[in-house]
Amino acid sequence: MRRTLATVIGIVGLLGAARDASAFCRSTTCRSSGTKPCAVDENGCPTEGAKLFWSSSCISYAMNELGTQDLDPSETRAVIKKAFQAWSDVPCGAPGKDSALNVATMTFQEREPVSCKKSEYRKDGRNLNVILFQDDDWKYRGIGGTIAKTSVTYNDETGEIYDADIEVNAANNTVTITEDPRKIEYDLRSILTHEVGHFIGIAHSPQSSAVMFESYSPPSTAQRKLTADDVAAVCAIYPPNRSAVCNVEPRGGFSATCNPNDSSPGPCAVATAGVGAAGAVNEPAGTSAALVMVGLGLLAAARVSCRTKRSRRPS
Repeated sequence: MRRTLATVIGIVGLLGAARDASAFCRSTTCRSSGTKPCAVDENGCPTEGAKLFWSSSCISYAMNELGTQDLDPSETRAVIKKAFQAWSDVPCGAPGKDSALNVATMTFQEREPVSCKKSEYRKDGRNLNVILFQDDDWKYRGIGGTIAKTSVTYNDETGEIYDADIEVNAANNTVTITEDPRKIEYDLRSILTHEVGHFIGIAHSPQSSAVMFESYSPPSTAQRKLTADDVAAVCAIYPPNRSAVCNVEPRGGFSATCNPNDSSPGPCAVATAGVGAAGAVNEPAGTSAALVMVGLGLLAAARVSCRTKRSRRPS
């Protein structure tokens, strides 16, 4: 059985007081519904379902070649790379003579920009893990809108992740990559660093200082850098002693193009944050249909950005 989990960053005007805790949360295969919520611990972490993980020790990704019309493509690509590097070869434990070997077994390989601009997973075809921007329209509606969404397709029984895609809402929010604090609005590097956490199977943390905390406060850049809580999460999922090989090929092989015969929105359609939206996906005989579900919402603790829809720049 396969499911797709979408995690989103939502925008609201104000967020309540943060919870204090000392433990990260992992994403699991359990998806809450209106009639059957997933069991959680005292920190709100799910305690049901298989925990999500990549079986490979290295994952490849690619930016859609259009990037966003507001930012230089090469600079945008560099920021995306920094967001992935934040979670790559993370030191685990105290430094020592073998500290170079005592790192989380997770790294990333950047591919050249691709033409595909679609979040999808093809069960019987080639795939890619894509990072893309929506400049003209944002079809995913959450609480006050969303600024990014990560869709993760995984094995419903084991929790193994098959595919992950990140979409950024540049249609309604001004994302920036500047180092000038006077010009920062929604810091792209902070947003993407959070989303990469979801990409590798981490849920929202109850610690307000963590990259994976559910709230982003523009124009903060604090979430560019992992905290001890984030390090604990990646080291728990991908410990140094994990038996894993490096295989950067996506499941089914790599493709830089979207499925030319598929005009549907793909298996990653979503509904309001925190509400499940199920849809059938063809599976081999004898297995259950996959479900498309909406996961957690990350709330912005400050202002809401509402931009006018504009035409795409010439390609």
